[in-house]
Amino acid sequence: MMKRTIFPHRSACITLSAMLAACTLLHGALPAAAEHYDVYSYDRWDEAVPSQAGYLAERAVSGRNLGIGSLNEPTDLFLDAQNRLYIVDSQNNRIVVTDADVSEVLRVADKFTMPDGSETNLSVPTGIYIAPETGLWYIADHDNSRVLVADDKGQVQMEITKPDSELFPANMTFLPQRVLADKAGNVYVVLGNITTGAAMFGADGSFMGYYGANTVEATSKVVADYFWKLISTEEMRSRQARTVPTGITSFDLDSEGFIYTCTQSTSQRKDMVKKLNPAGNNLFANEYVSWGDYQSVYDKNTNISYQSMLCDIDISDDGSINCLDLTAGRVFQYDKDGNLLFIFGTKADQLGGFSEAAALESYKNSVLVLDKRKGTVTVFRETDFGKAVHHATNLYNGGYYAEAIQPWQDVLRYDGNYRRAFLGLSAGYLVQGDYKASMEYAKLADSSYRYDRAFECWRQEWLAAHGKQILTVILLCILAGILAPHVYKRYRSRRKFFRKHRKEGAV
Repeated sequence: MMKRTIFPHRSACITLSAMLAACTLLHGALPAAAEHYDVYSYDRWDEAVPSQAGYLAERAVSGRNLGIGSLNEPTDLFLDAQNRLYIVDSQNNRIVVTDADVSEVLRVADKFTMPDGSETNLSVPTGIYIAPETGLWYIADHDNSRVLVADDKGQVQMEITKPDSELFPANMTFLPQRVLADKAGNVYVVLGNITTGAAMFGADGSFMGYYGANTVEATSKVVADYFWKLISTEEMRSRQARTVPTGITSFDLDSEGFIYTCTQSTSQRKDMVKKLNPAGNNLFANEYVSWGDYQSVYDKNTNISYQSMLCDIDISDDGSINCLDLTAGRVFQYDKDGNLLFIFGTKADQLGGFSEAAALESYKNSVLVLDKRKGTVTVFRETDFGKAVHHATNLYNGGYYAEAIQPWQDVLRYDGNYRRAFLGLSAGYLVQGDYKASMEYAKLADSSYRYDRAFECWRQEWLAAHGKQILTVILLCILAGILAPHVYKRYRSRRKFFRKHRKEGAV
């Protein structure tokens, strides 16, 4: 079982959190939503700090709860446009379809009909996608080395297998893990043994190449290897290890057609999460965004520290980005710009914890997380704090900074240290023209950029209000500067005159 090391003095932190909670309650703050594990976030200095829970684990649903027997190493979840949830029950070679609340089984699909009328079975399926435009099922049928494209009745419309192309290595097997299709019908397949991006196929199944390949991060080792390859002989280079990018682990498609990918690698920090446009360019490339835990996770059993490994990604209807960390069993939720909103879940046996987190999906005010080893789907419900943060964030991201002031104040009633609220309030008061308040909240957020903007506006306002007085003072100073030499000269001449006459009178 993993144990976090982000709180060096855990008991002291819990005591301090309790004291802060008591103090905030005395001042009218709202009570916290409780979880059995430490709920935390990160501050301006990338330090873990206690926080409120944005989501609480409500229940965990197993196959036996649904009346279909145990789920055997399920690997993927998908929620379609009709709010039906698809569970890829891999080792049982079937797709289980339930309602969005995971309370009723609507269908179990394990057999499909080929175009020639023959019947075909799935063999360790690992991923599924349902096209909202056509309702077609796209199934990554791993051990059959194919992607099945079928309609809702189970009639196979197309079978995508290993491409006969120079771009696809002849010695490589076709092992699909995840699959999705865009609005044009193009199919993207994550392959477990390919690191050059997702394999891309046209609507007719023709191989088109690769999409969204990760770049090789320029670490000190990579730079050193590159240098030695430049000065090495051909024989020496042939014995050196090749530097290759890390492959994509999973992906999702948002309502605007952008594809988001995640990478399950501790060495690939640069392209851990990408937002790809149709040309395959990463729109997060030039943004300072951190994904997963900023600090490592320590396993006391193996005495090894582990970095976050993102195994799945989901884009909510409001644009929130949900990332699932295999290492720590946590969900990291970000807004559409990559700002951290909440962290929830853990590695544990009890409710809200996971043995091997595999996939996640979002539905309205819920996040569903699949545990491969337990064979369960855990339903996390949004708390009042989570609702307040989402409301304020959506207003803020929509450009309604002034309208978001009260919602951000509501957020602070739950968590008086929530930095995003300070930033939002600084922006809101800036728009309203209350520059002093904007500067105060910028200070609390430790944002020099926002403070400088508010100070510049305050300075301009102050100059506009006192400009006439300042101009009058300046003109008087200039006039005094012009007249002062003449006055002083006249004064000295008169002084000399009186001194001379006093001397003559004395004689």
